[in-house]
Amino acid sequence: MDGDPGPLVDPGPLLRPFALRAGRPPEPASPRPSGRAPAGPLTAVRAADPADAGTEPYPEPAAVLRACARPRRVLDLAADLGLPLGVVRHLVRDLTREGRLVECPPPAADDRAVLERLREGLRAL
Repeated sequence: MDGDPGPLVDPGPLLRPFALRAGRPPEPASPRPSGRAPAGPLTAVRAADPADAGTEPYPEPAAVLRACARPRRVLDLAADLGLPLGVVRHLVRDLTREGRLVECPPPAADDRAVLERLREGLRAL
């Protein structure tokens, strides 16, 4: 043995989810949506100004803004960015409050094309 400690172990991310949320605990689920509730996982958002990501000093909000150049669901953002869903929900809520993200309306339930795709998907099961 020459004193080699062996392979280095990856300590994991340097910033924990608690730090990325600025120390705020997760908010309890509410039956009614409000301005305080984090965005739902299926909520679609887009950047109000895609160039805004270049002015963001923190990497996580900048990554969210870059990824939202086109409408994206919160769940997809979390998966693509490799961040916990709870963290992404809080980041999206904060960026929406600041007017940097805009919530996209869901497709109308009576939209025939959506209903046809749903029916075909159910048939495929």
